[in-house]
Amino acid sequence: MTQMTTYKKFIIGIIVVVVLIAGSGLLAISSGQVPKPSAGVQDFGDWGAVTDQQTEIITTFWTNNPYPIDLTTGKALHLRYSLTLNGVTVAEGTRDRVDLPKGNTTQTQSTYLQNNQMKLWWVNFLRANETIHATGHGHVRITTPVTDWTHQKSTNHTQFENQTPISGSLTQATQRLKGRYVRTQYLNIGPVRQNVTVGAEVQEAEAMWGRVNQNQTTLLVRFRVHNPSETIPIIVDPTGLRMRANVNGVRMFRSGSGVLSANTAEQTLLLPGETRDIVIPVTMDNDNVDDWFRTHVQNGEQSTIVVRLQLVVDPLGVGKPIRVPSGDGITYRCQMQTAILEDNQVAATTCGER
Repeated sequence: MTQMTTYKKFIIGIIVVVVLIAGSGLLAISSGQVPKPSAGVQDFGDWGAVTDQQTEIITTFWTNNPYPIDLTTGKALHLRYSLTLNGVTVAEGTRDRVDLPKGNTTQTQSTYLQNNQMKLWWVNFLRANETIHATGHGHVRITTPVTDWTHQKSTNHTQFENQTPISGSLTQATQRLKGRYVRTQYLNIGPVRQNVTVGAEVQEAEAMWGRVNQNQTTLLVRFRVHNPSETIPIIVDPTGLRMRANVNGVRMFRSGSGVLSANTAEQTLLLPGETRDIVIPVTMDNDNVDDWFRTHVQNGEQSTIVVRLQLVVDPLGVGKPIRVPSGDGITYRCQMQTAILEDNQVAATTCGER
C-alpha cells in the first residue's frame, strides 16, 4: 500500500467521523437533548445621544449560545427593531452581521429617530386628541449550519388618554383673559365734551385646533367680546392678539406684537352694547416639533410649557388702546412628561389645571 493510498484513507475517515458527529448533533438538537441557541429583546429602547441632527435609540438584546465555540460566520444573528408612534414609524433599524458568542451575552444596537417623521407623528397625535399610542417591535433571527430560530416581541402602551396637555395649556391661558376691562375717559371731540366709559368685556375664551397638515398647525383662539360702552365703538384686530407659546424654550406658536395695525382687513367693529364672537387664527411651522422633541428627550421626556397672552382692543377715536389684561398680560406655565422609552416613569401632566 502506497503512502498516497494511506493518506486518502485517513482523509476519508476524518470526513466520515465529521459527518457522523454532525448528524448525531442534528438528531440530538432536534430531539431536544441539546439546548438550542436563543436570543431576545431585553430592552426595547433607551435614549442615547441627542444632537441637533439626530436622536439615538439604544436597543438591548440577549443571546444564549450553548455551543462550546463562537459562531463567527458574520451573519449568524439578525436584528430588526422599530418604534411606532400613532401609526408612524419614527425609528427603524436592521443589523445583519452580528456574531453569536458562546454562552450568555448582552449586546446593543443603535437606531436613530427619523426627524422628518416627527411632523407626521404630530399630525396623528393631534388627530388622536393628543393621545400617544406607542409600539416597540423587536425581531431576532439566529442562523446556524444546523437550523434557524426566530424570536419576536412587541410592546404597546397608551399615554394621555382623556387628557390634552398641549391644547389644555393653550385653553387655560386663553380663559384667563376673561373679565371686564374698562376705564372712564374724558372725551373732547368736536361738540362732545364728557366723561365716557370705554373698554371691553371678554365673556368667553377658548383655544381649539383648526386645520392641521404635515407642514403647518393652525390654532383657533375664540373670544366672545362685549362692548360695555354706551357711546364708543371698539375695534378688535387679529394683530392685537399677542401670543407666545414656548415648550422647553422652543418657540411653537407666536402671533402679533401687541400693536394694532391700521390696515388689517380682518378688523371687527363692535358698536356700543354689542356682543360678538371673534376667532383669531395662530399658526405654527411643524418643523418646530422636531426641535421641541429633542429637548423633551434630553430632559428625560419632560417638558415645560409657557404661554404668554394679551389682547389689545381699540376704542374708536379715543387714541389709547385697552390691554386685556393690562401690563404684560398673563403667563400660564405647566409641565408634561411622557414614558415612551423612559423606564419607571409614567405619563403625567399639570396642563389644563387651573
